[in-house]
Amino acid sequence: MSRGRTPQSLTRKTNTKSTKNRLLIVCEGEVTEVEYFEGITRLYRAPTVKVECVGIGRDPLATVNRALRLRENSEKAARSKRDSFLKIDHVWCVVDVDDHTTLDAALLLARRNDVHLVVSNPCFEIWLLWHYQNFASQTNRFDLPKKLDSRIPGYSKRKAIPGDFPFKDGYENARKRALGCDPEHDKPCRRGQNPSSNAWLAVEAIRGEGRKR
Repeated sequence: MSRGRTPQSLTRKTNTKSTKNRLLIVCEGEVTEVEYFEGITRLYRAPTVKVECVGIGRDPLATVNRALRLRENSEKAARSKRDSFLKIDHVWCVVDVDDHTTLDAALLLARRNDVHLVVSNPCFEIWLLWHYQNFASQTNRFDLPKKLDSRIPGYSKRKAIPGDFPFKDGYENARKRALGCDPEHDKPCRRGQNPSSNAWLAVEAIRGEGRKR
């Protein structure tokens, strides 16, 4: 608790609303990741979840730093307005291994600041592909979009996720395939093997909030 805050100043009332948490999802990517998690938020009807874009070309460390600034701003607003519902309760960051050189620094910063960092190796496209099919071979960020193209014609990092993307029907299969490739990649702030993704952890967090409606 920060100095000067009275115990009651940010206390949430005991009611239905008090059981909800405000979740922030900060994505490294500009289009695909944002649209995916916005789709998941709509699917599970979790209005307290906010999806934020950092922008394509930014690195994992910039993503975590952006998330920390947004959380700090929300805490200041909550104190200023004496409204605890302005405060972000949990922060999730979505990044790729890719060719980034700042991933290790981002993982360390996230661990130290209670940020849930989920990592796809080599990139988020492996998570999307697992909604359609199994794929367990080592791959790279150049080949995965080509594989997705057969499922999402004309796929690219800047292309919107199609309306018929199998958010609901494909999710459980994607999660099983992810765990099949790397069973130990079941916690945030971890770099998994190639291929791997623990993006499903963020999905479960969103789904959990939706269940509280």
